Amino acid sequence: MFDFITRRRLIFGLIALLFVTISVLFIANLKLSVLDRVVTSYYSISSSNISIDKEQSISTCYQTEPIDIITYCQKCTSFERRSKAIGCLPTGYRELVICSKSNIKTLRSCLIPIHIQKQNFWIFEGIILFICLLSIVSVQSRQKTLDKQMVEKIKRQIGDNDL
Repeated sequence: MFDFITRRRLIFGLIALLFVTISVLFIANLKLSVLDRVVTSYYSISSSNISIDKEQSISTCYQTEPIDIITYCQKCTSFERRSKAIGCLPTGYRELVICSKSNIKTLRSCLIPIHIQKQNFWIFEGIILFICLLSIVSVQSRQKTLDKQMVEKIKRQIGDNDL
């Protein structure tokens, strides 16, 4: 099963895996910096064709005025994401804020809350740990099988030489 993996192939595979990992981290970092710019400029681009109720008026007053957060960052419902509701499109999370000077309530997009990012990270780490343990068990069982085959082969060779 693992007999075809030579040292050269293993090193090449590890280098390829390292390259892919670094590339993914670089792209994720790049997307995060682009996402910060998209979140702030999103309302001026797409607010003209979306209708919402009176309480959630289309406004970018939070960019120029001090704000009070009414509801903290929450995940948008699937309906809100499909209907491209204000604040849900860029990140999938939104919060309701009120501008202090103009007293306008509006929705704005927010980044994924830290506790959700931590939870997703630990779920990912748990899955990786499970895969690692599964790999260790499979390698050890394969090694035992190969050792038994080698011992049997040696016994047969010794038995053939005795005759």
